[in-house]
Amino acid sequence: MSKVSVAALLLTGVLALSADQASAQAIAEQLAACKNEGAAVESRIAACGRTIKDTKDDEMRGEALIQRGVLYEQSGNREAAIKDYTEAIKLDPTSAVAFFNRGNAYDQLGDYDRAIADYTEAIKLDPNDPDVYNNRGQVYDAKGDPDAAIADYSQSIRLSRDNSRAFYNRGLAFANKSDYERAVADFNEAIKLDPRDAEAYVSRGAVHEEMGNEAAAKADYRKALQIVPDHEDAKEALARMGD
Repeated sequence: MSKVSVAALLLTGVLALSADQASAQAIAEQLAACKNEGAAVESRIAACGRTIKDTKDDEMRGEALIQRGVLYEQSGNREAAIKDYTEAIKLDPTSAVAFFNRGNAYDQLGDYDRAIADYTEAIKLDPNDPDVYNNRGQVYDAKGDPDAAIADYSQSIRLSRDNSRAFYNRGLAFANKSDYERAVADFNEAIKLDPRDAEAYVSRGAVHEEMGNEAAAKADYRKALQIVPDHEDAKEALARMGD
């Protein structure tokens, strides 16, 4: 082989490498655009789609699928979100995030059994995420199983003592079981953690009303109205109580 042909061969290799590098850079930029929270949802969905189509890296494709699923959920297209999460799970069956997100989408569609199945799988993969227990508890509540819900909220609280939502949700579950003392205790914790939670004041007010503590109930309803002046439940409760 002559020196000229060797040089030409080396140049071809350099050009090929540069093309591969340019392609990898373009895909990385697409993924960054897919994840850019400051951009419009439609443009982000398109960028995610280009990443999914162009990349040969399964990890990157899974990341783009999960991100596009989140964007589809935000747009109200939960069926498309579920499809993307399912594809992400096929690529990585150990992705707790994909199972968790798909569980959320099923929950929003009212498909509670599938939601519970996905939350349960997410818990197997990541047993230390308090949000999964909290969300599964809400689905158990929706299915009319307050005991299972309370067990999940309690585990969520054990994992995160500053989880105001889990305290609030457990308070609701206790209230639904007419366990008013525990309900008030949980609403107290929720309010301590989030003093601007109008719903917690309204819910605690309703429990106080059930217990015959009218003064405490009215105080809670008034506090809720200070936070949210047009809160309909608080206004109706005070009107009902003659205040």
